[in-house]
Amino acid sequence: MLQEAMLALRVTDMEYAPEICQYLKAAELDLKMAGILPGGECDFVITVTTDQEIQVTDNSTITNEAIQMAMLTYVRMHFGSPADYDRLAASYDTQKGQLMNATGYTTWGDEPEPEPEPEPDPDDDGEGGDGE
Repeated sequence: MLQEAMLALRVTDMEYAPEICQYLKAAELDLKMAGILPGGECDFVITVTTDQEIQVTDNSTITNEAIQMAMLTYVRMHFGSPADYDRLAASYDTQKGQLMNATGYTTWGDEPEPEPEPEPDPDDDGEGGDGE
Protein backbone atom coordinates (compact mmCIF):
# COMPACT_ATOMS: atom_id res chain seq x y z
CA MET A 1 0.00 0.00 0.00
CA LEU A 2 2.84 2.41 0.73
CA GLN A 3 4.23 2.28 -2.81
CA GLU A 4 0.76 2.84 -4.26
CA ALA A 5 0.21 5.83 -1.94
CA MET A 6 3.58 7.36 -2.79
CA LEU A 7 2.81 6.94 -6.48
CA ALA A 8 -0.62 8.55 -6.06
CA LEU A 9 1.01 11.47 -4.25
CA ARG A 10 3.89 11.67 -6.76
CA VAL A 11 6.33 11.39 -3.85
CA THR A 12 9.63 9.57 -4.19
CA ASP A 13 11.44 10.69 -1.05
CA MET A 14 11.25 8.09 1.75
CA GLU A 15 11.42 10.98 4.22
CA TYR A 16 7.61 11.21 3.84
CA ALA A 17 6.99 7.47 4.28
CA PRO A 18 6.21 7.54 8.02
CA GLU A 19 3.60 10.28 7.53
CA ILE A 20 2.04 8.46 4.59
CA CYS A 21 1.92 5.23 6.65
CA GLN A 22 0.07 7.13 9.39
CA TYR A 23 -2.50 8.37 6.87
CA LEU A 24 -2.97 4.85 5.51
CA LYS A 25 -3.58 3.54 9.04
CA ALA A 26 -6.00 6.42 9.68
CA ALA A 27 -7.86 5.59 6.47
CA GLU A 28 -8.13 1.94 7.55
CA LEU A 29 -9.47 3.03 10.95
CA ASP A 30 -11.94 5.46 9.38
CA LEU A 31 -13.36 2.69 7.17
CA LYS A 32 -13.59 0.32 10.14
CA MET A 33 -15.43 2.95 12.20
CA ALA A 34 -17.95 3.18 9.35
CA GLY A 35 -18.48 -0.59 9.61
CA ILE A 36 -16.49 -1.41 6.48
CA LEU A 37 -14.33 -4.53 6.52
CA PRO A 38 -11.01 -3.73 4.81
CA GLY A 39 -10.30 -7.41 4.18
CA GLY A 40 -6.82 -7.15 5.66
CA GLU A 41 -4.75 -4.64 7.54
CA CYS A 42 -2.13 -1.96 7.05
CA ASP A 43 1.05 -3.09 8.73
CA PHE A 44 4.29 -1.16 8.41
CA VAL A 45 7.65 -1.56 10.11
CA ILE A 46 9.60 1.69 9.96
CA THR A 47 13.29 1.74 10.82
CA VAL A 48 15.95 4.41 10.64
CA THR A 49 19.44 3.26 9.73
CA THR A 50 22.62 4.60 11.27
CA ASP A 51 22.93 6.79 8.16
CA GLN A 52 19.53 8.34 9.09
CA GLU A 53 17.96 6.61 6.09
CA ILE A 54 14.29 5.66 6.52
CA GLN A 55 13.37 2.12 5.58
CA VAL A 56 9.83 0.78 5.54
CA THR A 57 8.74 -2.82 5.35
CA ASP A 58 5.18 -2.97 4.07
CA ASN A 59 3.39 -6.06 5.38
CA SER A 60 -0.06 -4.78 4.43
CA THR A 61 -2.60 -7.40 3.41
CA ILE A 62 -5.37 -5.24 1.93
CA THR A 63 -5.82 -6.40 -1.66
CA ASN A 64 -9.36 -5.30 -2.55
CA GLU A 65 -9.06 -2.56 -5.17
CA ALA A 66 -12.17 -0.66 -4.06
CA ILE A 67 -10.85 -0.50 -0.49
CA GLN A 68 -7.39 0.49 -1.72
CA MET A 69 -8.81 3.28 -3.89
CA ALA A 70 -10.81 4.72 -0.99
CA MET A 71 -7.73 4.60 1.22
CA LEU A 72 -5.57 6.30 -1.42
CA THR A 73 -8.18 9.03 -1.82
CA TYR A 74 -8.13 9.54 1.96
CA VAL A 75 -4.33 9.84 1.91
CA ARG A 76 -4.38 12.31 -0.99
CA MET A 77 -7.02 14.35 0.85
CA HIS A 78 -4.90 14.62 4.04
CA PHE A 79 -1.31 14.76 2.76
CA GLY A 80 -0.03 18.32 2.61
CA SER A 81 -2.53 21.02 1.66
CA PRO A 82 -4.12 19.86 -1.59
CA ALA A 83 -5.76 22.56 -3.69
CA ASP A 84 -8.57 20.13 -4.53
CA TYR A 85 -9.34 19.10 -0.92
CA ASP A 86 -13.11 19.58 -1.34
CA ARG A 87 -13.19 17.40 -4.47
CA LEU A 88 -11.12 14.69 -2.74
CA ALA A 89 -13.33 14.82 0.38
CA ALA A 90 -16.47 14.44 -1.73
CA SER A 91 -14.88 11.57 -3.64
CA TYR A 92 -13.85 9.79 -0.44
CA ASP A 93 -17.31 10.24 1.08
CA THR A 94 -18.87 8.81 -2.09
CA GLN A 95 -16.50 5.83 -2.13
CA LYS A 96 -17.08 5.15 1.57
CA GLY A 97 -20.85 5.41 1.08
CA GLN A 98 -20.74 2.93 -1.79
CA LEU A 99 -18.72 0.48 0.30
CA MET A 100 -21.11 0.88 3.23
CA ASN A 101 -24.04 -0.07 0.98
CA ALA A 102 -22.34 -2.87 -0.97
CA THR A 103 -22.87 -6.50 -0.10
CA GLY A 104 -19.97 -8.15 1.66
CA TYR A 105 -18.11 -4.99 2.68
CA THR A 106 -19.67 -4.28 6.07
CA THR A 107 -20.10 -5.88 9.44
CA TRP A 108 -23.85 -5.21 9.36
CA GLY A 109 -26.21 -8.08 8.62
CA ASP A 110 -23.48 -10.48 7.63
CA GLU A 111 -24.02 -12.81 10.56
CA PRO A 112 -26.17 -15.80 9.69
CA GLU A 113 -29.61 -16.08 11.24
CA PRO A 114 -29.48 -18.12 14.46
CA GLU A 115 -30.81 -21.63 14.18
CA PRO A 116 -34.25 -21.98 15.79
CA GLU A 117 -34.40 -24.01 18.96
CA PRO A 118 -35.76 -27.52 18.29
CA GLU A 119 -39.25 -28.15 19.56
CA PRO A 120 -39.25 -30.42 22.62
CA ASP A 121 -40.45 -33.95 21.95
CA PRO A 122 -43.75 -34.40 23.84
CA ASP A 123 -43.00 -38.13 24.28
CA ASP A 124 -39.58 -37.46 25.85
CA ASP A 125 -39.66 -37.49 29.65
CA GLY A 126 -36.26 -35.77 29.78
CA GLU A 127 -34.51 -38.63 31.60
CA GLY A 128 -32.62 -39.91 28.61
CA GLY A 129 -34.08 -43.42 28.78
CA ASP A 130 -36.43 -45.16 26.42
CA GLY A 131 -39.46 -43.62 28.15
CA GLU A 132 -40.57 -46.74 30.07
